[in-house]
Amino acid sequence: MENTLHIIAVWTHILGIALFVGPQFFLAFAWVPAARMIPDQRVRAQLTRTLTRRFGWIGGIGLVLIVLAGGYLIGNWRKYYAQPDDLSFTEIRYGVIFIVKMTLLLVMLAIVGLHTFMVGPRLADAIDAEVAGTGTAEETRRARMLSMLFSISGLVLALAIMVLGVMMNTTKFSFQ
Repeated sequence: MENTLHIIAVWTHILGIALFVGPQFFLAFAWVPAARMIPDQRVRAQLTRTLTRRFGWIGGIGLVLIVLAGGYLIGNWRKYYAQPDDLSFTEIRYGVIFIVKMTLLLVMLAIVGLHTFMVGPRLADAIDAEVAGTGTAEETRRARMLSMLFSISGLVLALAIMVLGVMMNTTKFSFQ
């Protein structure tokens, strides 16, 4: 039963990661270049809002799955990997890697949160203002550049966190 729960938790954790990271890749490498082909700025902005809102929900569900499954996995690491109770978490690479991973996760969540609730909406407002004639192309460009910086930073951190997760689960390496 323990192996079954572990397998389910790992699968759920990976599913959550796919739901969180997948939309980031789609938006950055498929939607943004394709959207530039839409000549009507208003239509482009409306479609972008719709896509990002829906992907936000998908990514949010992914984060919930990541936290729930990851919580189970880290809560049972000692028993699952048959590690003695007197072993300190930071005596092995597994614990150190986990601490670094969670630190990067917190930084990434802060970046994603700022992008979702501040930087992204400012970009949308700048586009709306430019379309309405009350804003400038330069203001939109600056908002777009800041949005891209936050998006790329969040994605790079997500990929680094994934590498750390793989390192943790390479037991010949992480349990030294």
